[in-house]
Amino acid sequence: MTRAAPCSDCPSPRDRMGRFIAGRDLQGVPIDFQPLHPVPGWRTAAPAIAGLPVGWSFEQTVHFLETGWMPGGIRAGPPTPPFRFNHYDARAIATYLQSSPPPHKEEKR
Repeated sequence: MTRAAPCSDCPSPRDRMGRFIAGRDLQGVPIDFQPLHPVPGWRTAAPAIAGLPVGWSFEQTVHFLETGWMPGGIRAGPPTPPFRFNHYDARAIATYLQSSPPPHKEEKR
């Protein structure tokens, strides 16, 4: 059984009522909660992961999901958990992310 379902919570924007905004899944957002006490490395934003994280290959994404190590040898900071998916689940999640529409660039007018 995989623990991937909650992974959509942080990088998916919500409306004022706390409901997910349709069509914006996994598009990245500022993290709207903070720990009560300082936590070293705490991230203030969840990156967009739809279409794969920006600049990451499929295999880099699989490696991150299996080990918690990002490209460049950096660990993901909290509140991101140290992922330890098995290879099958990591590839399935990476395939799903790869097939998800990447974030749309806001057009300047």
